[in-house]
Amino acid sequence: MENIEIKISQLTPGLIDELDHYLDYLINKKITKKPGKLAQDWAGGLKEEKYTSIELQKTITN
Repeated sequence: MENIEIKISQLTPGLIDELDHYLDYLINKKITKKPGKLAQDWAGGLKEEKYTSIELQKTITN
């Protein structure tokens, strides 16, 4: 830890600011959860419709 403090004391104010942003990035990277599986609960939601996917696409583009 002392070695890190010595190195930090040698940085310019601009680099200390950059280091601060990088430290925030590292902390948030550790905390951020990885995304889970994609929920596809919407699948089959339009099966009662009378249109095919092609017919719906044509209706939307017109």
